[in-house]
Amino acid sequence: MNAKVQLAAKAATVGAHCLAERIRPPAVRTAADVPVSGRRVTAEWLTAVLCRDVPGAEVSSFTVTGGSRGTSERVGLRVVYNDAGRVAGLPTAVFTKATAGFAQRMLLGGADVISGERHFFMGLRQRVDIEAPQGYWAAVDPASWRSITVLEDIAVTKGATFLAPTTGFTKGEIVDLVQNLGRLHGPLWGAPAIATLKTPRQYSENTDAFLDFRKRAAVGMQRSRELMPPPLLGEADRLHDATIRSMQLSTDSPNGTARTLLHGDCHAGQTYRTAAGAMGLCDWQGLLQGNWAFDVAYLINTGCEPDARKAWLDDLLDAYLDALAGAGGPRIAASEALLTYRQHAFWPYTAWAFTIGRAVYQPKMQPVETCLTLMRRTAAAIHELDAFEAVGV
Repeated sequence: MNAKVQLAAKAATVGAHCLAERIRPPAVRTAADVPVSGRRVTAEWLTAVLCRDVPGAEVSSFTVTGGSRGTSERVGLRVVYNDAGRVAGLPTAVFTKATAGFAQRMLLGGADVISGERHFFMGLRQRVDIEAPQGYWAAVDPASWRSITVLEDIAVTKGATFLAPTTGFTKGEIVDLVQNLGRLHGPLWGAPAIATLKTPRQYSENTDAFLDFRKRAAVGMQRSRELMPPPLLGEADRLHDATIRSMQLSTDSPNGTARTLLHGDCHAGQTYRTAAGAMGLCDWQGLLQGNWAFDVAYLINTGCEPDARKAWLDDLLDAYLDALAGAGGPRIAASEALLTYRQHAFWPYTAWAFTIGRAVYQPKMQPVETCLTLMRRTAAAIHELDAFEAVGV
């Protein structure tokens, strides 16, 4: 209850800031300022954050090229520099992600992942060789939970197309993606640089503080009951208990496996394909530290149709393990990897169960079709992998 009281108090503070910003948006001139939205940036602020390492460079002008809203507000920008900026090759095609609204701030701030992209793009991104956007600036205002990230617009720079999560991966696509995860996890395996990030257990506790995900996931099961494997129907409480156990295992592995940097929200809808055919990962807001299989199980179980997952699983785990070892991580035995993967089958399901099981006062974070497709895939994985046995629930 204390957590809920604290969150209610924070909600009042954030709401007051949102109201004040509507009346008088904050001025944004220096890198210390956090704009309300990409639509509220100025050439002076863009100069401060994009030209900070190039003496004499300035942003001459910029135009807004469009945008969208979801868990964050996204705004495309085309930036024009003076001669010094052009000669330095500073980025001209960028987009911003901002927590412009109250619901966005409470969703990301309440789960305590609002600083994820700041951690990734302002330090950790440079330590991993993966296909992911470059980030140029990220900042959070802790009082109002305003946040903004300035990123490479990969649709322009790489001809990237974003994959619909309902389509399902080809084998080549998912192999490429799990190899990306190996190259993400390996260099930061047990690294002190990730020690301040939240663990999966803390993430679930923070989420539950403002969203009763046991109840919401049970509602989600009812709303998708026609897609559920019959043995799982009526097992909402057991699924919740297994999810909690899985998050504990991801935080403190019983075999002493070190934590590594996790994407944290590595579902099929966070992927893209470049014009050159490379597969990449985007949306780094949910950054965590924990067991490698948290990401791998989430990606495979949300992105692969059940028959494809069963046919490809051994090859996918082998591809991941080879990439992990090649990037400086440990060499994990195949039998140990399979057990750990099975233990992590629950969060991929629960995340989508409580998303479609939302209450009327909660924002609609994902389309119903996406939720139903990913619940069907992830529920099948729990059943077919005998995942309850793997966590002892």
